[in-house]
Amino acid sequence: MSRLSVWKSGSSALLVLGLAVGVTAPIVISAPATAATFVDIQRHWARPFIEALAQENLINGFSDQTFRPDQPVTRAQFAAMIQQAFDENNVQLSRQFDEAAADYWTSRDLGSNRPSNRQLRLSDPLSRGQVLAALADGLGLSPRGSVDNILSFYRDASKIPSAAREPLAAATQQGIVVNYPDVTSLVPTKTATRADVAAFIYQALANEGVLTPIASRSQAYNYIVRVDARTNQAINNSSNNQAINNNRNTRTAQYKVPRGTPINVEYPESNQIILAPGETRNLTLVVAQDIKNSLGEILIPKDSEIEGQIVPRYSGAQFLGFQFVAQRLIVADEPYNNINVTSSLLAAQQPEAPKPPRSLGDAAINVLTGVLTGRSSTANQQQKPIVIDPVIDLQLTVGSDFYVNSVTSAQTPSGR
Repeated sequence: MSRLSVWKSGSSALLVLGLAVGVTAPIVISAPATAATFVDIQRHWARPFIEALAQENLINGFSDQTFRPDQPVTRAQFAAMIQQAFDENNVQLSRQFDEAAADYWTSRDLGSNRPSNRQLRLSDPLSRGQVLAALADGLGLSPRGSVDNILSFYRDASKIPSAAREPLAAATQQGIVVNYPDVTSLVPTKTATRADVAAFIYQALANEGVLTPIASRSQAYNYIVRVDARTNQAINNSSNNQAINNNRNTRTAQYKVPRGTPINVEYPESNQIILAPGETRNLTLVVAQDIKNSLGEILIPKDSEIEGQIVPRYSGAQFLGFQFVAQRLIVADEPYNNINVTSSLLAAQQPEAPKPPRSLGDAAINVLTGVLTGRSSTANQQQKPIVIDPVIDLQLTVGSDFYVNSVTSAQTPSGR
């Protein structure tokens, strides 16, 4: 990795957040992560940014192997992410940090120009505008040309606080801004997510030549605000425009998946699942056939994914069997988290009744054996592994109504 001077001072990450130099942010992270360890980004729009940063050891996840891309970013987390991405890779800071800019961002309510009287905390969230302005100030970026002209690319430019317009114009010109799902909507007062910050940091490092730009064939490329090198203006008439038109020429309809809907699934990894009694297993199942409503409209298309767990069920201390409990449905890359979808109880095979002893002496021997070993014949049989056929045993049922989106072309009223 190249060693560039792109940041202002060794303590800038903390000053940006209004924290005193030397304060240690209590971040809960795992050991340096690789892309493969993040189990919750596989269908996420920011996956290319997050994976690339993880592969370079520029970003970490949590100890449970998640990145939590949609979780709001706190001041402490942002400080840690900046320090890891810049300081730990010897990317030195170039000039004194402008404390006036830092004071502006840390003394005001999110999305407001009014000073805040509340005490700042490490757990306070940051807005997208705060993060972008902090990056622009920290990198010493200044806009070239008319700020109003640069920001006119955004449909919500009027929502940018006046003191943030110059740094956000500079961030725009340098290709740091990433807007999902609409590239023309900056939403500066919206709370930044960990995915937002990862994308901004990646673009900042790519702008400085530290990282390779995101490939144009990637879907994520369409959410990057790109700038014409000749005019220093955001591009409104090229591939950006195509992404904008794709957004504007679509409409979203919602369809109800009613309670009681059956869902047939497959388990691509194997034709059987072997579990020990009491074991919990994470699974990703695949919808085996289109789920349609009474009008023949597809609610959940074939090959959609259902993530969840097979969990043991008990009655007191007695093991009853297993049940699959869905945690997330993924339809056309769109996740639905709050769903109530389960399998029926997969009852454990009842142990055979023990054969009656031939004599009282045999009965005494059986009892003595159980006492000495601490196990009974029934317990022994309950410890045997249980084999599940996913196609037959994991037929799922919707437990309560939920809604899915169907994005259809505005020029095709039927959408089918």
